[in-house]
Amino acid sequence: MDHSTSKLKMDIYVPLDACPCEWDKFMNRIFQVITPYLKYIDYDTKNLNSDEARNLNLHNKCIVIDRRIIITASYLLKKELQNLLKEKGFI
Repeated sequence: MDHSTSKLKMDIYVPLDACPCEWDKFMNRIFQVITPYLKYIDYDTKNLNSDEARNLNLHNKCIVIDRRIIITASYLLKKELQNLLKEKGFI
């Protein structure tokens, strides 16, 4: 399997136009969870205050995985991430 084309797509939505103090702890917790798996994840940081976020009906800091799973806390991400990586055959 070619993992480079089938990486887990993860968009991290935070209010980029707000003070970083509003979202830096959230980002730190997310990266603590995903760092061991970075070679399997294609991530992007996006603005929560954007048309794209509004179209997805996002109102709080969150992670959107494969454009279908919305996770709002690092402990939920930790729980779900291993299952998703197993599903895709990465671990």
